[in-house]
Amino acid sequence: TALREGGSLLAAARHEHRYPYDWRSKTPVIFRTTPQWFVRLGDLRGEALAALHAVEMRPPAGRARLEAFVRGRTEWCLSRQRSWGVPLPAFYHVETGEALLTEETVEHVASLVSTHGSDCWWRLSEAELLPPRMRHEAASWRKGGDTLDVWFDSGASWAAVLSPDRCPPADLYLEG
Repeated sequence: TALREGGSLLAAARHEHRYPYDWRSKTPVIFRTTPQWFVRLGDLRGEALAALHAVEMRPPAGRARLEAFVRGRTEWCLSRQRSWGVPLPAFYHVETGEALLTEETVEHVASLVSTHGSDCWWRLSEAELLPPRMRHEAASWRKGGDTLDVWFDSGASWAAVLSPDRCPPADLYLEG
């Protein structure tokens, strides 16, 4: 009203906002800023574009879209805040919030996942998830709740089924 009274209001109209809805849960999506994990694509871009030339795409039109994505992105957000998916094995210091994601912690969690499945991240305690030499520090760390972006996850899954170490390796791998 102050703008109207002061003659400074250029236009006014009623607008009913439509909130986006999640297609799975059919509930409104609430936008919020949260800390995220990113991978810097700069050093990977050339190798990724070169690798795409060896891929047979179905339908072929998908190639241009994927190449444009790879060329145009400087980084990729790996983390998602979902109640399903493959967990990102990061721990956070309870006082400082400092992240702990080292080769040692990842390898230890990977060995647990290999034995117990990826849900072990949600079932086991920090003491069980941390490497043995860090178990005495478990009270200082909390496990993260982020999951890996499904596109990154599925984009790397081919290595598990087409690996020459598998007996026999898959003859065909389909995504979608």
